[in-house]
Amino acid sequence: MSGHLAECLFSSDLARRLQAVKGSEVPAVVVGYGAMGREHLKALRSLSVQEILVCSRSESSLAPLRENSGIRVISGGFQSLREGLSSRTFGIVATPTASLIPAAERLVSLGVRTLLIEKPVALEAAALEEFSRHLQGTGVTAFCGYNRVGYPSFLEALARTKGDGGITSCRYTFTELLDRIDPGRFDPRELSRWGIANSLHVLSMAHRAIGLPERWSAHRSGQALDWHPAGSIFVGSGLSVEGIPFSYHADWGSAGRWSVELYTAKAAYRLCPLEKLFQKTDSLSDWEEIPVESFAPEVKAGFAEQAAACIDLKMRRWIPLISIEEAAQLTRFAEALLGYADEA
Repeated sequence: MSGHLAECLFSSDLARRLQAVKGSEVPAVVVGYGAMGREHLKALRSLSVQEILVCSRSESSLAPLRENSGIRVISGGFQSLREGLSSRTFGIVATPTASLIPAAERLVSLGVRTLLIEKPVALEAAALEEFSRHLQGTGVTAFCGYNRVGYPSFLEALARTKGDGGITSCRYTFTELLDRIDPGRFDPRELSRWGIANSLHVLSMAHRAIGLPERWSAHRSGQALDWHPAGSIFVGSGLSVEGIPFSYHADWGSAGRWSVELYTAKAAYRLCPLEKLFQKTDSLSDWEEIPVESFAPEVKAGFAEQAAACIDLKMRRWIPLISIEEAAQLTRFAEALLGYADEA
């Protein structure tokens, strides 16, 4: 899992390249039409995908789509998908977490060979590893929908760090905003593994840029939360497979937030908030914002970019999607640093 792409593009250049994907004749199917499913549909429409099928459990949620040309709908959930789908079909799975792998397997059985599955695909590394093994030899290319690696700000950062000669070190934070989390809205298992269900967005960016951890030390403390018994403070450091030192920090009871900082011999780059990019070229200077151009600003950041990379093989040269195998490795690392591997 390396951030070293064959070629890196500045956000303005990438936005222009994405225009070439518009009007794709690759058919698409979206399974799940909740908040994320709606964003995926927006992304497909921003790319002017001509043929889209949307599948949802709820008939009422699909009603507004029935008058849209180019969009077909089917209710009853992924079990209702019975027709053969072309191997050219691009499948997006955006169901609740527990149904992500079963829905993906359904699409594979119907002929789909390119999949984008909403993060985290599964809450346990073992389930991801088993799914990855299941896909071997099927001809299926499947990616985990960590849309932050498609952020124009992140891709701009990759292009700039490569131009500087490469990343020398990395620091990231994944403090969760506890006052914004309503435990009543989530499944208890998802809450108990919130670092995988949510915080992995930050880890996906950092380790897409520098490579997966090769060795590390992890420290965990803090008051256990009713819904997150593993604790609330996570601090550690290590070395990536690319030989890049990194450190991380998260104190869920304090005033931090998500961030990724990438350092080179020429400058430091900060993503905080992750949608924006800042730069320092001198230790005593202030952080200065770098303008970032987005292909489809009306769509949730990263969604159009990752969809384009699934539809068009050429786009994968510049948009670093995360495979299921890589997602399994990242989840295994998260289990260790968050203390989930200690569960009985």
